[in-house]
Amino acid sequence: MVEDNATARTALRGHLMSIANLSVSSFASGIELKAALKKQNFELLLMDYHLGQGKTGVEWVQSLREAGFIRPSTGIIFLTSDRSPQIIGRIMDLQPDVLLIKPYTIASLTRQINHYLSYRDFVKNVLHSLDNKQLERAISVIRAKISEGIPPRLVADIRKLYARLLYENGDLQRALSIYEDVLTRSDKVLWAQWGKVKCQYASGQWPHCKNHLSQMVNSSLARDKAFEWLASISFEQDAYAQAEKYLNEIKFSELSLHAAKLKTLAYQKQDKVVEAIDLLQRKRAMHRSAKDSFNDFTFELAEFYLFLAEESPQTNRSESLSQARKLVGIAGRSQSDPQTLQKRDYLLAFSAVLDNDLEKAAHFLESEHIDNYLRTEPSILVIAAKVHHGLGDERKAGELLLMAKQKNAELQAISEQVMNDALIFTGGERLGLNHEQAISINETGTQLFIEGLFTKAMKHFYDAFQLSPDTAAFGLNLLQCMIEADTGVYRKFSIKHLLENITVLPLNDTNKARLAQLTLSAQEQAL
Repeated sequence: MVEDNATARTALRGHLMSIANLSVSSFASGIELKAALKKQNFELLLMDYHLGQGKTGVEWVQSLREAGFIRPSTGIIFLTSDRSPQIIGRIMDLQPDVLLIKPYTIASLTRQINHYLSYRDFVKNVLHSLDNKQLERAISVIRAKISEGIPPRLVADIRKLYARLLYENGDLQRALSIYEDVLTRSDKVLWAQWGKVKCQYASGQWPHCKNHLSQMVNSSLARDKAFEWLASISFEQDAYAQAEKYLNEIKFSELSLHAAKLKTLAYQKQDKVVEAIDLLQRKRAMHRSAKDSFNDFTFELAEFYLFLAEESPQTNRSESLSQARKLVGIAGRSQSDPQTLQKRDYLLAFSAVLDNDLEKAAHFLESEHIDNYLRTEPSILVIAAKVHHGLGDERKAGELLLMAKQKNAELQAISEQVMNDALIFTGGERLGLNHEQAISINETGTQLFIEGLFTKAMKHFYDAFQLSPDTAAFGLNLLQCMIEADTGVYRKFSIKHLLENITVLPLNDTNKARLAQLTLSAQEQAL
């Protein structure tokens, strides 16, 4: 349990100890929890939302999940006395197992804890498989449970878990059908609404996704997150002004770290560098008394200055590099966390590479924490790839970019995924590695297509065509997959738009014949 109020922490611990035979560890902050998670795992976390001046409970759960400190099976119970729709909405977006509003009674706490323990005992084998990354096994176990019969009080919990497993395994249509069935019974179930959005997005049905999000902005519980999603989709469609417009709908003080980064990137894409720097400076100032958040925004601003330097001529980089180093020094001061130290050293190494001081860059890579990539965020892996490429190690640069892509696919925050995709693409393009990666991704897509797994194949063909937009064969593979799957729109391409893109590309005779055949098939399908 994590509760910053000592009196409340002691009282809550006492209540928990009287409920069941539980082993309880209590912490005053997310920092204490993180230190403990390096040594042990917990089956259930009870998190207070407001944890003093630092990050909120939601922000801690998000960052610890992304870094792999919290197991997929770990239960989450949130406690809060804040009844504002924005706060409740942020908590519900994490899909906790339980939300308790303070002041709660001992009876309600006991009831909720016992319910969770019953649920956990019922699905323990499913959760064990989930932790071991055996998704297929987890799904077969839960199906067996469903066929044997579920206790009525656990039906909602089991459906939620089953839909989540199907989604994570790429069985999007089945997951979507569960979410839609829940919503036909009650259209206010927030976890099912977000599940539906994620399925529509992941299956490339962006028009449906945008329609659903446009309705969700009218819900006080989902408003800000829905605008963040709409901005992310617009960004992916290169509609940067529209992305900025959606993010303007979120109050500046309520902009999450991910949303603020996305807005900064949208500014950058429109050559609004001053506005981007101002946004990050203001967010830093706003969190000056909250060290963790202040450091997060300080690192972000340092990264932004490094990207400015990278895009400038060698003779015009000194000011941006100086600002970046100063900011990294502030955020990296008195740090002991290996993840933070790795980020600090890679940023400083990148600044040395941009300054053409390769000896200094190599020096920053000598620390023992530098090569431990288990918990490294994708954006830092991209910077690490650039550093190693600058030092002549192209093989490692390619491996790090691929690792960034794989890690990014596992993230929950859509805005972070979209931003990282943009960074991975521009990083790979700058290092000349995109086409090579596109070939590998296309080969995987071809195998999935042969197996009839069109939705999964489409994603691979789409990614390959995004990485190498001048390669007609990748576009033709995507087109054929869309026609075979009877999909008129996939992500940012309609069939008509995709045909227009391919037509203007250099085509050999084989590709011309294939294009003609696919054009005919598309026309017949339209009729």
